[in-house]
Amino acid sequence: MYLSAMKTPRHSLFGRSAAAAALSVGLLASTIAGPAAAHTQGPPVPADYVALGDSYAAGFGAGFYANVCGQSPLGLPALLDEQRKIELTYNATCSGAKAATNPTDAVPDVPEQLAGLVFNGLIGAETDLVTVSAGGNDLDFGGVVGACATQVLEICQMVIDGRTIQAQTSLAAALDDLYGELRTAAPNATIVVTGYPHLFSPKSGSEVLLSTEAQQLFNDGTDALNAVIKHTAEANGLQYVDVVKRFTGHGIGTRDPWITYTGFTAIDDLHPNAKGYESGYFKAIRSAVNLNTLWR
Repeated sequence: MYLSAMKTPRHSLFGRSAAAAALSVGLLASTIAGPAAAHTQGPPVPADYVALGDSYAAGFGAGFYANVCGQSPLGLPALLDEQRKIELTYNATCSGAKAATNPTDAVPDVPEQLAGLVFNGLIGAETDLVTVSAGGNDLDFGGVVGACATQVLEICQMVIDGRTIQAQTSLAAALDDLYGELRTAAPNATIVVTGYPHLFSPKSGSEVLLSTEAQQLFNDGTDALNAVIKHTAEANGLQYVDVVKRFTGHGIGTRDPWITYTGFTAIDDLHPNAKGYESGYFKAIRSAVNLNTLWR
């Protein structure tokens, strides 16, 4: 997800031109190197894996960023790539990406990521695994946190209610289009759609950033978003993987937080940290998806 409070510095760091340039160079290099070449006869080869999505897909929050899109070697794509039976063909994830394309956005949105992969032949019938995370930026999750942190509880509730309606209408339509395009682009792949974790643990954490009541309201809003993502993914024949349960008790302000939070002094606040990606996202996918069946 993308924090609206950080929009100006993030746009200078993760500008569309820089991100697009990195994507183009990476795609060209991948095409030349041919990591997605057709399988040849012989021993089983690792599953071809492509990653798309927003900052939660890129590993933002875990540190050690490799490029302008905030991709981390401690994020989900890298963790899956470390598996002996999986080879990351291309990582198109980018912090700030949305499910719906907006020409004014500073970074390639997820439909643009997919279009680039299709154009360069990096996703297709030979693709075995795809992961995607999208939706949070379309609802301005960061702006919602800001409203709930600075306004009375009634305003927080009103903002969340408005975003929930948006999730159930315009975002649901955008996700439906995106998931349909993904299935067409990778007809034989296991396509995994990940939801978002609860940022807060009101029952076991402290009132960091938000009051306990506001934390619960925000988590409820996350659940509403996840419900839309799950319903739309499954309607398109994709596999939804929930991460909320694994993050339980590890929100901001707990003794063992899996969410990065420094007090809005870091642009990657309100994202999973390295432990969140490994113990939360990676283990959730490993439990829900039989990765061994992808090895051919």
